[in-house]
Amino acid sequence: MPDWSLGTAYEALGRGDSSPLLALLGEDFEWVEPELPGYPLAGVHRGAIEVRTRVLEGMERLLAGLTIEGEEMVEAGSRIVVTGLIRGRPAGADADWELPFAHVWEIGSRGRPERVRTYFDRSRLTLAASRKELASVADDLLEQAAEIRRQWDRLGETLSATGSGASDDEGEGGEAGPSERASSARLAAVDMASDGATREEVETYLRDELGIDEPASIVDEVFPQPAAPTEPEAPEAPLDDQTAALEAGRLGRLFARNRE
Repeated sequence: MPDWSLGTAYEALGRGDSSPLLALLGEDFEWVEPELPGYPLAGVHRGAIEVRTRVLEGMERLLAGLTIEGEEMVEAGSRIVVTGLIRGRPAGADADWELPFAHVWEIGSRGRPERVRTYFDRSRLTLAASRKELASVADDLLEQAAEIRRQWDRLGETLSATGSGASDDEGEGGEAGPSERASSARLAAVDMASDGATREEVETYLRDELGIDEPASIVDEVFPQPAAPTEPEAPEAPLDDQTAALEAGRLGRLFARNRE
């Protein structure tokens, strides 16, 4: 590299020191990156502060151990082209990446840089950004899983502390008491019935597998017995002629009284 300010700046970048480069940039300086979907450095970055925070530090977040090594510099009037390699390791990679670059600098009338346009394989840097995001999501999921595990541990400790003595429904050794067994048996019966098991199959399972001596009451809750059909009322026997005549006379007298 030539022994002058811009060349010196690239030599320092190769050592991981960006301060000589940033010292060359005025407030109106423009670092131009193309507007590409998913490209994390896209846009125009103005002044030394934006170049440092948005470009250089942005690349450091994507590529661990970042170095920008200039290899060749060519002057063409008011433009200077610098070519070299960007090196660094993206998240999850087993080895460093090497990205060839070309920086086209525009030098002002006072000999200070006014603008630089960068060219290199941005698809790989976009991929590095995606891998970084995925790694961050994975870290978040692991932390959430760890927190859930800690909450379960705390819950278990609380339950152990509050239930150190056997309750009324527990036998010796913490075995489930009759009410807990009945509750478990009801849940099992409901599950079997929803899966299409018959009343007899459920009753056999409760007796043989769950040790319920009298499962009939539980099975009755799951398989309610149909209500017994009610017998239709017997139709009234037809009146004989004499009875019909007497009934007709009674109704006639009642009708006559109501008309008076």
